[in-house]
Amino acid sequence: MNKVLLLGRLCNYPELKYVGERNIAITKFTLAVNRNYKNTQGEYDTDFIDCECLGKRAEVFCQYLSKGELVNIDGTLRVNKYTNENGENRVKVIVHVNSINFIPSNKKKSSTNNTFNSEEVFTDEVFDGDLCESEIPF
Repeated sequence: MNKVLLLGRLCNYPELKYVGERNIAITKFTLAVNRNYKNTQGEYDTDFIDCECLGKRAEVFCQYLSKGELVNIDGTLRVNKYTNENGENRVKVIVHVNSINFIPSNKKKSSTNNTFNSEEVFTDEVFDGDLCESEIPF
């Protein structure tokens, strides 16, 4: 089973791009996730995890989220192998996002629940996975 659950903050402003012949929406972003234990200096280390989001979910993600916001991600790991320009074999691990929960910050006090669950909105969205790496411009 390949399942990843992350809770972290967006490191940058999400950027939306449309790729391929079918103009599929895609956004790639980095999530800063704190470790749950302290290092030898008594501080929590942070991991920076690359993620990608496709389709309508990517459009909504870019529309409603910005740098520094807290997000809960549910996804799967994708391992991409490639050869760089020096002929060296490299591996890049990316989390492919299946659902997003937007977590409201304490700054935005509201009487309503601001948590947004993308699974509830996009249950009928299907991406067949026919997007090849050459269609992704970044």
